[in-house]
Formats: sequence, structure tokens, C-alpha cells
Amino acid sequence: MHLSHLTLSEFRNYHHLELALQPGLFLLYGENAQGKTNLLEAVGMLATGGSFHAASDREVVNWGAPEHIARLEGTVQRHDGEVQLEIALFDPTPPTFVTPVSSPTGIELPASTPRKRIKVNSVPRRTLELIGQMKVVLFIPSDLHLVDGTPDERRRFLDRALCQVQPRYCQALVKYRKIVMQRAALLKRVRDNLEDPNMLDYLDEQLTMLAHHLMHERQTMIATLNRSAASLQASITNGREQLQVVYKPSFTIDAAWSALEAPQQYLNQLRAIRRREIAQGVCLLGPHRDDLEFLVNGINMLTYGSRGQQRTAALATKLAELDFMRTTTSEEPVLLLDDVFSELDQQRRAYLLQQIIKHEQVFLTTTELTGIPDTLLRHAYRYEVIEGELVRR
Repeated sequence: MHLSHLTLSEFRNYHHLELALQPGLFLLYGENAQGKTNLLEAVGMLATGGSFHAASDREVVNWGAPEHIARLEGTVQRHDGEVQLEIALFDPTPPTFVTPVSSPTGIELPASTPRKRIKVNSVPRRTLELIGQMKVVLFIPSDLHLVDGTPDERRRFLDRALCQVQPRYCQALVKYRKIVMQRAALLKRVRDNLEDPNMLDYLDEQLTMLAHHLMHERQTMIATLNRSAASLQASITNGREQLQVVYKPSFTIDAAWSALEAPQQYLNQLRAIRRREIAQGVCLLGPHRDDLEFLVNGINMLTYGSRGQQRTAALATKLAELDFMRTTTSEEPVLLLDDVFSELDQQRRAYLLQQIIKHEQVFLTTTELTGIPDTLLRHAYRYEVIEGELVRR
């Protein structure tokens, strides 16, 4: 799988970009704040429907855009044929469309105008139907803190990969998050004696059914990751270290439970802590509280690992994510690496370079080409990024 053409219009600092692409390594280099990350952000957005770099979609629209509209278009070559992806993002200025809004050019946007329109092969689609059309693995500096970062970052790591390879997982995750929000609101109302506690029963059943599906898929992903993570860690450390990624769900689970029995077991656990949940007004159990643990030679890296060991484990896990997506989908995902070399020492940088040249298409940003071997430079497509313009070198 690879991206064969990319078109950007008023996306961040790209007023207009037409870029023909092919398999291989694309080196995007230049000074900071020139648009290197923005280009990776656009590719990632075509794959997932959202930005890894912005708090909201409104931020990616160029503030100087004449009609306050940004457009992204990509052509993806997959083993089953070509796919055209399109995203249009509208009017970044008003926080809501309460009344019809007129842009400076005189184009009126009705109150019902959606902020984002998506098309797949020219047919309007929802975001959930876009995800997975092009698969990407993103590697940014914060991913090197996967081991010592927050549980939320580790859950996001799982969800980002699973949503691209399992559409049903993504649908279940969206429903689950809504249930958690509704249930938290109801817990507070019960605590304040505004609702009957029995009102929680229906939401508890919905939560446990969705939780069972999400946890099953997460367990399956971790099992697949571990098949390659251990060997990757060993390769980076010359055989000295073995990595195991351990899934830590907030629910107590038992592999002996059947698919019918497990949700009932989770329901029993929810009922056992209902009083505590009501008192605190929050959902205390569920996939939204899951975590991962990283063991090297049986030792917990979060507690006892050195900074170097933690980064090595994160690097091995991200490379294992590539293997997981390839194995699960029989497609080679597009690899996006945003300035990660500056965070790695020479040994890990060299290992990562050896790994990425094996992949079908790679986009790599860096402030300078120093440290990248000449043999790699000769075979790479090199572009200097200058104020939202790409110059082939």
C-alpha cells in the first residue's frame, strides 16, 4: 500500500500542493516551523479522519484561506485497487453555527453546514468509513515515551492501530465512549438523589457488552505484538534483552470464560463497586481505564528501567505495531516518522534506519540530513521544506 498522489489546499501553511508519489523513502528536511510535520499530519488525517497534531479540526485550516475551507485529497494504491480519499474542512472561525455565517468572500454557510465532509471514491462517507482505507503507522517523539508516559497515551496507541484494521472495533469504541459519558452523568445524578440507582442497569449491560469486544481485540493485538516485540528488542540490544508487553485491564478477566459468560462476569464486578462509583461520580471499571506494562527480562520498565531501556522498548513496540498491521491486513502500512531521530542515540538511530528501508513507503522528517547514511540518501526522494513549499533536491 502506498500513497501515489497528494493534493493540499489551504491546509496549515500549504496554500496549494500537488505531489506525485511512489513507493520508497521520502526525506522531508528543513528548519523548524516550515511545514514538515504539517505534511505528515495531512497524510495521517486522510487515513484516520483526525489530526495527531491539533486539538480540533479547525486548527488545520489556514487562517488566510479565502473561503475558510481546507481540502485534502489522496490517491492510494492498494493490492485490491486504487482508492480516492477526500476531506474538506469548513470555516475555522466561529465556534458554532448558531445562525447562518457569511464569509469575507460573500459565501453564506447555513447553520446546518457540517465542519467536515469526507468522500471515498467521490461518494460521501462518515469518518468511520474513511478509517482503514489507507493504513498508517505514526511515529512521533512522544511515542518514545510510550513506556513512561500516561496510560491515556498507551490506550491511544492501541486504539489508533485497532481502528485502522478492525472497523467493528472502531464502531464499538465510539459507542463505548458515549456510554461512559452517559453513565458518568447518571452516576452524578444518582449521587445527588435526582435519579433511581436502578436506572444504571441498562447502561451497565451496554458497557459490559462493548467492553468485552474491546478487551478481546486489545488482548489479540498484544499477543500478536509480542511475537515480534521480543525479537526486535533483542536485535536492538544484541541479544541482551527480551521484551514482553503485558495487557492490564481494569476488569478482572479469566481466559476460561466463554464469550457469553465474560460480559456477565464484568457486570457482576460493576455491581460490586456501584456504591463507590456513585459516591465518586465516575466510571471506575472499563477499557477507558486499561493500561500496558512493559517488561524487559521480567523487569518492569516503568519502575526500574533506565531512560535508554524505556526508549528501546518503545521503539521495539512501535516497530512491532508495523508487523501487527501488516500481518492483520496483508497490507504494508505507510510509515510516518516525525523528527524521531533527534530523540535517539546513534545505535538506535542506525537500527531504525535499517528497519524503515524495508517498508514500502516511508515519510521521514528531520531538521538536517546529518547522520543519515549516504547509501540511503542516494535512494531517497529528498525534499527541502521552505515555508509551505517543497523543493526537490
